[in-house]
Amino acid sequence: MKNPLIINRVNLEEGGQKFRQEVTAESLEIKNLNIVGLVVIDLEIFKTDDMITATGTVKFRVKLNCVSCLEDYEKDFTEKIYQEYVSGAKPKVIAGGRIEDADFIREYYSGDYFNLTPIIRDTVQLAIPIAPWCRDDCPGVCV
Repeated sequence: MKNPLIINRVNLEEGGQKFRQEVTAESLEIKNLNIVGLVVIDLEIFKTDDMITATGTVKFRVKLNCVSCLEDYEKDFTEKIYQEYVSGAKPKVIAGGRIEDADFIREYYSGDYFNLTPIIRDTVQLAIPIAPWCRDDCPGVCV
């Protein structure tokens, strides 16, 4: 099955265009979270001569376990993403060199294709709290 998050840059028109896709947690290779339903990706993809920018939101629902009362609950997430894709080889980091802010939002690709899967997967996984609470005033487990 073709991965809908691998984009052929040749097929993109110059300027901005909408991109909407609904994918499963399995297609994002997310195995450690209980995603309920589909992950909805709404992006604006902007292409220039030397760069492609993807900005938008990722929406999903996760079944979590409250660390206070130990009950399962579901929570909706809407996370913003911004990623730049640049054609060519990733610059080599020289020992003692600086990491620039752009290094955190820039991915490099070669050929005609770039893959949105890593940024979508990272966005989903990093949104989940380490110690989830079902609500702020959860009374916890009664002893």
